Parts: sequence; structure tokens; C-alpha cells
Amino acid sequence: MSRHTMRAYCPFGLGHIAVSIDYTFTRGTPADRVNPADPDEVELIAVTALGENLSHWMTGMLREWADEYLADDGRDKAIDNARDER
Repeated sequence: MSRHTMRAYCPFGLGHIAVSIDYTFTRGTPADRVNPADPDEVELIAVTALGENLSHWMTGMLREWADEYLADDGRDKAIDNARDER
């Protein structure tokens, strides 16, 4: 497992908020004759709004967005970023 940081833009309201996402990356394992493959995994550690002062409520929403982003649209970006940093 390794720790990484990437930047992204969270769609809030009518604009976007620049964020820094800290996450862990765990490389998957290939399949063998006995076991199926395990995919690469990314897990959110923290997300920080850059240049914004968000309320506690908005910070919670930002964390939920970042979790979903790493599970969907941002997953491949996070994996590529982690592999590039090695």
C-alpha cells in the first residue's frame, strides 16, 4: 500500500471547487490457476478544498463526493497517478 495525492475539481453549485485528494493505493494481484484476480484498490484518506473556507456541513458533502469520485470517475485517474509516482 502506498499513499498519494491528486488534484480534482468538485462540482458545487454553479461552479467547481479545486480539491486535493489524499488516498492509498494497493496494487491488485493477477489471477492464477486457483484464485481469481484482485483489482487495484484506492481508498480515500482526506480531501481538502483549495482556497476555500467550507462549513462543516459542506466539508462532509465534499468527503462524500470524493469517496464517490474515487469509486467511479476518478478511480482510473487515481490509479494512473499512483503508478506514475512509483
